[in-house]
Amino acid sequence: MKKNAILFIVALFSINASALTTNTADSFDELKKLEGKWVGTLERTDGSSDSLILEYTITSAGSAILEESNTGGVEMLSIFNAHNEELLVTHYCGLQNKPVLPLKSYKNGVFQFETDAKRSGLDDSKEAFVGSWLIKLMPDNKEMRYEYTVIGPKGTVFKATALLKRIG
Repeated sequence: MKKNAILFIVALFSINASALTTNTADSFDELKKLEGKWVGTLERTDGSSDSLILEYTITSAGSAILEESNTGGVEMLSIFNAHNEELLVTHYCGLQNKPVLPLKSYKNGVFQFETDAKRSGLDDSKEAFVGSWLIKLMPDNKEMRYEYTVIGPKGTVFKATALLKRIG
């Protein structure tokens, strides 16, 4: 009986590992649909807003997606890649740090990423950084909802949202 239970648990983990591989590959392929240029207005909960321009390029023999962003004149860079069965974003931020955000969920075109502070070498009791990120590509592939939160020593600093339109 014990042996059967162990075999069942091993089989269950094997099935889940297989699903993770497929989901990572599938979600990465879905992200590739972002390729091109996007524009919109980024509105923050602190009352400020800026123009937002994003440009996505598939690079490195299809193994990475480069996001170049310009938010009101502040240029930043993010790299999406599937690594060791995990979809990651490494964000080179205007806040002078580098959060690493593993994919937490993907469902119906909605990607949710959350910063792994330890992996990123960040401490929210001492500095502000991007804590979470959501990307939702609309079914027509012509619009995208883009939002993120910045967290810091006093909790959430602000949340930013934008509806972007594809221009190229």
